[in-house]
Amino acid sequence: MPLDNIIQPGMRGAFYGRHSTDKQTMETQRTMAYEFAKKYGCTIVCEYEDAGVSARKKKLDDREGISLLLKEATDGKFDFVLINHHDRIARNPMEHQKIRMTLAGCNIPVVVISSESLYVSGDFIVDLIKDGTSKMEVDNTRIRTRDTAKSILLKGKWTGGKAPFGYRYDKVNKTFSQCAEELIIVRRMYELYRNREGFQSIAHLITHEYSKSIGKATVRWIITNPFYAGYMSHHRKSERSRNSITPIENWLMIKSDLIQPIMSLDEWKETWAIFEQRKTGKLNPKMYKTSFFLSNLMRCSVCNSILIGNDQTTFDKKRNKHYGEKWYCCPTCKYKIESYRMHSVIEAVLNDLKTQNLEDVSQNVYNELLKERLLVTDRKTRSMKNLTEAEHQLQMAEDHSKRLASLVKDLENIDDNTKMIRVLTLQKEHLTSQINKLKTEIHQLDKKVQYLELIEGNENEITRNIKSMSVMTNGSNNNDIRKMITYLVVEAIFTPKTINNKKVVTYGDIAIQTRSSLVRTTIC
Repeated sequence: MPLDNIIQPGMRGAFYGRHSTDKQTMETQRTMAYEFAKKYGCTIVCEYEDAGVSARKKKLDDREGISLLLKEATDGKFDFVLINHHDRIARNPMEHQKIRMTLAGCNIPVVVISSESLYVSGDFIVDLIKDGTSKMEVDNTRIRTRDTAKSILLKGKWTGGKAPFGYRYDKVNKTFSQCAEELIIVRRMYELYRNREGFQSIAHLITHEYSKSIGKATVRWIITNPFYAGYMSHHRKSERSRNSITPIENWLMIKSDLIQPIMSLDEWKETWAIFEQRKTGKLNPKMYKTSFFLSNLMRCSVCNSILIGNDQTTFDKKRNKHYGEKWYCCPTCKYKIESYRMHSVIEAVLNDLKTQNLEDVSQNVYNELLKERLLVTDRKTRSMKNLTEAEHQLQMAEDHSKRLASLVKDLENIDDNTKMIRVLTLQKEHLTSQINKLKTEIHQLDKKVQYLELIEGNENEITRNIKSMSVMTNGSNNNDIRKMITYLVVEAIFTPKTINNKKVVTYGDIAIQTRSSLVRTTIC
C-alpha cells in the first residue's frame, strides 16, 4: 500500500531517535523526521529519545525513550511513529517483534524515513530477515572494531579514548604526558590498596586527603589497569558489562614505549594478586574493620569452638556516653569475657616482637609462608591429577556409551544395553560436574599460590611489614592492629580457669602462636 494512503494530512506523529554514544547527536534524525512530517502535512506532537544508549547492550525495558513511547501509544497520544532507520528502534529480533506487536495492537504504523517505507512490511519472513540483518550488521561492526583495536594495540599504539587518570594523550604527536599531581594520587591509591584498604575506603580517603572527588569505580579501574606499569591492554572489560573485568588470562597485554610507567610490571602483578584474592572473598578488606582484633583466630581450649565477638554497647546521646560491653563469647561453653581484657594480650605480642631480632622474625615468617605455599601447591597437584583421571573416565564412558548406542535398535525397548546406556549417562553427568568443580578449585589454588608468592611470601614485603609492626603500640589505629594480628597470629587458644555465676570469665590463660614464636599470658 502506498505510504500516502496511510499517512494522511493532519495526523499526529511521534519521533523516536536513538544514538549509541555521547559523541553522536540526534539533530540529523530529528531534522529528517520534521521534513517528512512537513511533506505529508502532519504534525509531530511527541518526541522520544534514547541518547547515548546502545540497543545491543541495553535491553528494551531498560531504554526509557522507547519504553515511554510504547506506553503512550496505548494512550492514543499519536497516530504514527517516525524512525530514521530500522536499527534505531532495536537491534535484537525478539525486541523488534515485541515493538511490532505492541504498535500493531494500537493500529499505529511506523515509518522508516530513510527509505520512506513501513517498519512492518506485512511479510513476517521479510521482517525477520531485516531484523536478523540489523543484528548481523552490529555484530560485524563490533567484531571489526575489536579486531582493528587489537591490530593497533599489537603495534604498541593507543587505540583511542580518554587516557587513564594521571596521563594526557596528545592526538597530534600521538604521545602521552604525565600529570604529576594526579599520579601522586594514583601512587597513594596503590599504597592504600596494598595496605588492605577497599575501593570505597580508598575513594573516601583520597577525597579527604586531596580534596578531589574520586569514586569507588574510578579507584577500581586504576588499580586493575596495567597501563601504570607501561602496558596497554585489550579485552580487559567485559563486552556484556562495561563495569566488569574479564579474567587476566583473556587479556592481550602489550608493552608500549609511549607510556612512562610509574611502577614495574611485577609491582602491578602483586597488586593484581591482591585483587584476585579479594574477588574470591578470602581477603575481604572488611575483615580488618572490626574492634574484635582476635576475631576468627581464637579458640576455646575446652570445646575447640571459635570465640565470637558480641558488641552489646549502646550510646546515650543525651549523656554523650557509651554503656555496655563488648564480649568474646564461646558458643558451646556459653562463657564470655570482656574484649578489653582479652586485648591486653596485644601488648604481649608487640613486646615479644620488639624483643626479637627483626631479621630472624622476617625469616621465620617467610619459612612459615613458604610451607603454606608448598601445601597449597601440593593440593593443586593432587587436584590436577584427579582432574586428569576424571577426564579419562569421562572419555571412556562416552566411548562405551557410543558403542552400546550402536547396538540398540529401539530406545523404548529396555534391554541390558539400554539400561547400561542410562547408567553411563548418569556417570557422565557426575563426572562432568566433578570436572567443573576440580577446574574451579585448581584455578583458585593457582591464584592462591600466586598471592602467597607475590604478596604474603614476598621477602621484601615481609621485611617491610615486620618493621612497621615493630613500632606499633596499643594506641595504634584499630585497623592497623587488626592487620598486624591477622598477619602475625596463626591461632590463639584461650583456657578459662574461673567463671562466675554470670558466666563471665574472671581468670584465664591465653596462648598465641605467632608465625615466629609462642606467646603466653594470663587474663585476669
